[in-house]
Amino acid sequence: MNRRYFSSKRQAKRPDIPVDHATPHDDDTEFLLRLQEGDDRAWEKLMEEWGPKLYNYLSYNARSEEDAQDILSETFTALIHSIRNFDGNVALSTFIYSIAYRKVADYWRKSQEMYELPASLSVAGPSSTPLEVHEVLAELPEVAQQALLLRYHVGLSVAEIAEVLGRSYKATESLLSRVRRQFQHAFAGLEA
Repeated sequence: MNRRYFSSKRQAKRPDIPVDHATPHDDDTEFLLRLQEGDDRAWEKLMEEWGPKLYNYLSYNARSEEDAQDILSETFTALIHSIRNFDGNVALSTFIYSIAYRKVADYWRKSQEMYELPASLSVAGPSSTPLEVHEVLAELPEVAQQALLLRYHVGLSVAEIAEVLGRSYKATESLLSRVRRQFQHAFAGLEA
C-alpha cells in the first residue's frame, strides 16, 4: 500500500470553494431542472455517470456484489423520488452520496435484524483493496470508516463529507485527522 495515500501532506482543498466531482455539465442548474422535470436523457446520463461511482462506493459497504447492486438500486430509486425537492444548495455529488450513505445504514440495520456478522466482515466487499486495509477499516467506528472512504476513495472534500455525515465542517475535519492517525497506527501494527 502506498503510505502517502493517507498522508496529511496531501494537498487540502479550500472549504470555501465548492467541488462537484459528479457533473462535467456546462450548466448544472439546467441539468438539475431537466432531472426534476423527468427528462429521460438527463436521467440516462446521470445513471451512466453515477452507476459505476456509486457501485464502487457501495461495494466497500456491502457483503456481496448482489447486496451492492441492491443498495445501488435503492439509492437511485430514492434519488428519483427526492430530486424534485432538491434545491441545489449543495453540490449534486453531496446530495447523491448523502442518499447512498443513508441507504448503506438502512442495509446494515436490516442485516442486523437477520443475523450478526463478525466486525471483521463489516467492510468486506468486492474490490481490489488488499485484505489488510479492510481489516484495519473494520476496526474503526462506522462513521470513521465512512469518512475515510468518502475522503480518500470517493474524493469528496471535507465540506462535502460534513454534509453527507450531517456534521459540522470542524467536527468532520477533526474526525478525519483523528481517524487518519488511528488508521496509520492500526496499519503499522498489522505490518509489525
